[in-house]
Amino acid sequence: MKQILFMIAVVMGQSVLAADEFQEKELTDANYAKWRDHVLPKNWELSYRKIPWRTSFWDAVIEAQARDKPILLWAMNGHPLCNT
Repeated sequence: MKQILFMIAVVMGQSVLAADEFQEKELTDANYAKWRDHVLPKNWELSYRKIPWRTSFWDAVIEAQARDKPILLWAMNGHPLCNT
């Protein structure tokens, strides 16, 4: 229980620090670069692109059996951008 409370405190502290950094809510020429760097994804956030995803389940099954590897099946209902 103490670990959970500690983790919540750490996350809340980080969000307060991030909020203090961006007190200026209006986009100006002076703060454009700071906002751009804040909004753009970091390299570790794009690491999923390095995974060789398969769009065909059957192709993944054949490859997984040949390599003796598991399969992650990602299935969802609706539009991927939640525009349903």
